[in-house]
Amino acid sequence: MFCIHTYTNRPSEERFNGRELFFLSAVLPPNPKPLFSLMKHFFTLIAAAMTFMVSGWSQTVVDIVVDSEDHTVLEAAVVEAGLVETLQGEGPFTVFAPTDAAFTALLTALGVEAADLLGLPQLGDILTYHVAGVEAMSTDLSDGQMVTTVNGQDVTISIMGDTVMINGSATVTVANIDATNGVVHVIDAVLVPAIINGCTDMMACNYSLVANTDDGSCVLPGDMCDDGDDATVNDMVGEDCMCAGIPATVVDIVVNSDDHTLLEAAVGAANLVDALSAEGPFTVFAPTDAAITALVEALEITAEDLLALPNLGEILQYHVVAGAAMSGDLSDGQEIETLLGENVTVTIDMDMNVFINDAQVTVADIEAGNGVVHVIDAVLLPPAPVTTTVVDIIVNSEDHTLLEAAVIEAGLVEALSAEGPFTVFAPTDAAITALIEALEITAEDLLALPNLGDILQYHVVAGAAMSGDLTDGQEIETLLGSNVTVTINAEGVFINDAQVTVADIEADNGVVHVIDAVLLPPTPDSINEATSAWNVMPNPAKDVVTLTGVNPAATLALLDMTGRTVREFAQGTTVLTVGDLTPGTYMLTVNDGRNLELKKIMVQ
Repeated sequence: MFCIHTYTNRPSEERFNGRELFFLSAVLPPNPKPLFSLMKHFFTLIAAAMTFMVSGWSQTVVDIVVDSEDHTVLEAAVVEAGLVETLQGEGPFTVFAPTDAAFTALLTALGVEAADLLGLPQLGDILTYHVAGVEAMSTDLSDGQMVTTVNGQDVTISIMGDTVMINGSATVTVANIDATNGVVHVIDAVLVPAIINGCTDMMACNYSLVANTDDGSCVLPGDMCDDGDDATVNDMVGEDCMCAGIPATVVDIVVNSDDHTLLEAAVGAANLVDALSAEGPFTVFAPTDAAITALVEALEITAEDLLALPNLGEILQYHVVAGAAMSGDLSDGQEIETLLGENVTVTIDMDMNVFINDAQVTVADIEAGNGVVHVIDAVLLPPAPVTTTVVDIIVNSEDHTLLEAAVIEAGLVEALSAEGPFTVFAPTDAAITALIEALEITAEDLLALPNLGDILQYHVVAGAAMSGDLTDGQEIETLLGSNVTVTINAEGVFINDAQVTVADIEADNGVVHVIDAVLLPPTPDSINEATSAWNVMPNPAKDVVTLTGVNPAATLALLDMTGRTVREFAQGTTVLTVGDLTPGTYMLTVNDGRNLELKKIMVQ
């Protein structure tokens, strides 16, 4: 005979996981075989029961959530959404489990209670956005990886050092909590999907943010989109529907922010609303009102002055990047080209703070339908534009070293680097060398001429005259006050007798045209006024000219206005034949070995 006793008053160490232990005591009969057979079946039953009990103690991803003191809201949500049985299934699953603190932050931002959240018809869609249908340990994740959730939408993995982030906003605080049907990673923010399936009437409309949260979540009743593009709801009531806060455009994010009123005004003043409301995508680094106010005060101007800046549009374009660059896409030292064409530099410090140039990103990844906005705490100022003057063009040209030296020697660098605009007819080194050789002087002699500045000013016109602005026969006044004549024929464009070989080299303060000869002013003292008493008569002349007072030992040469020698005369010549020359202006040089003297001769 035997009996089974249940010991309920045994010490706790004799209990198994809080369950009572069964102890068998028996008084054996004289023939124990039937009893042993019965006991064998009994112990088989006990073993089966123990097997069932042990399998019941195995932890699924749901059990991990239920047993956690930090996930009571998530537990309630999983139960409310009817996902317990699903997440107790075979799996495998990876669960990104937001803590109670994460849910509290979201509820506070939305201004609602936990009961309101649990009552959402789309609660299941939100929760399944936290679950992937694979077992992904932290070692299986990589930076930039896209993981498809049970919701059908992807989450983005960002890894910087030992920090793992989901969608750039939720940080994994505890990783790799192993379960029998998957793994749980604890995160510090709630993931809100871009579009929650079932939010009817929301799919085809634009809408504005209710709360300024990092993930841009908003709460709207589904029927509010029927009447227009914008709706704002302060409280959740009735059959409200929760959807991801994705405003139509990056402009909408700025407009709906209380911290970006000055940026909104600037975008409007620069006429960039339509451009930034286009398809995009765009990344906008959005300085706050405090950031813009700090700049205004530093510049000692008013906000109105800032909005009136002629380069306001360029400053704003320096805050915009083509393409949607989420925080997880950024890397330390990265150079990103802005719409202005200038780069900004990304810096990520040891504390994972992100900087754009010197401006810190304070709120990241505010998504819009056409891009993303990152809030920054300072205004980004584009680098000062590299100004190219007509002097810079000359200085940077290998064919104008003599002209550069002449401009410096004449003290004209500062004048020609001014605002202008100027048109410069720039003779090449070959042109100046031809004049030097024709005059039988050195480059040093040329640079020492007392009227070098006058000669150079004869090559400069006030105003930017592009080649398309010139006409045949046009007379253009130079800075010297004398005119140059434009000739346009089948051979090209000529300034006096110098041909333009390269036209329309633009500078910020004018334009440069390269010419193949030096322009000599029509004044009598064009090079170096003669101090002797020698004269040329008649002048103008048709056939011959007579020289008087010329040193018989002097060498004589006749140059055209490009500096080319057209005729040389023997020493002591006093009558010069010019009747066979092409009518025009020529330069007679008289060089006695000590002085070079010049006079112009007009041949008719």
